[in-house]
Order: sequence, then structure tokens, then C-alpha cells
Amino acid sequence: MDEILEQAGRTLDFERPVALSLISLLHFVTEEDGAYELVARLMDVLAPGSHLVISHLTADFHPEEARQVDALYKAKGLTLAPRDREQFARFFQGLDLAEPGIVAAESWHPELGDPVPGQEDIVSAGYVAVGRKG
Repeated sequence: MDEILEQAGRTLDFERPVALSLISLLHFVTEEDGAYELVARLMDVLAPGSHLVISHLTADFHPEEARQVDALYKAKGLTLAPRDREQFARFFQGLDLAEPGIVAAESWHPELGDPVPGQEDIVSAGYVAVGRKG
């Protein structure tokens, strides 16, 4: 962790707000491996006004498919830690959530993008959220 912060500090000014983007990463880090502590440690060094952006796999929307994917990962000796909404929300403790809060990926400001033909009724397998450090 110290090496990550040291390397990032060569480019980033931690006295000014920055965005910490953890897109499709944390579902590979278990609680036993310190997923929550990792995020907290990274956010601790960031200035007020910084943002945390996370997308994360969940089994909440497609439980059977999630079990199958989990079994495939385990069969190959790989780690997969999908989290439910409550577990995902823990990453944002102490932060102010940006609207629309914790939502399925396709519900995050869909007005900002063009619709993808054939995907109108798709429900993703992940949550997304953005939190601001006060």
C-alpha cells in the first residue's frame, strides 16, 4: 500500500482533491484480504473534496448466474468476492453519496449516454456509486 501511495504521490498532489477510481477491482479483494481497509487507507490520504468511484460485481440481481461464475473462478483458484448492496455501501461510510446514490450500473445517469439498441431491458450484475469526502 505504501508503494502505491508513494508512486501516486509523484504525480498527484494529495493536498488537492482527486478522484480515486476503483472500477471492477474490489470484487477481486476479499474481506480477509482487507478490502475495506484498503479503500479507507487510500481515502485517508486524499484531501477533502476528493471523490471515490466504485463499480462492483453483485449477486443481488442474478444469483444463479453469480453462483456459476463464482464456481468457475474457484475451480481455477481465483478469488471473486461479489458483494450485496449493504456490503458495497460500506466502502462509502463517511462519504457523501452523489445522486443517484448506489444503483445498478445502467441506472447511473443514463441520460448522459446514448441508448444501446437491444439493451433497453438489461439489468447488469453490478453496483456503482460515487462518494465525496467532506
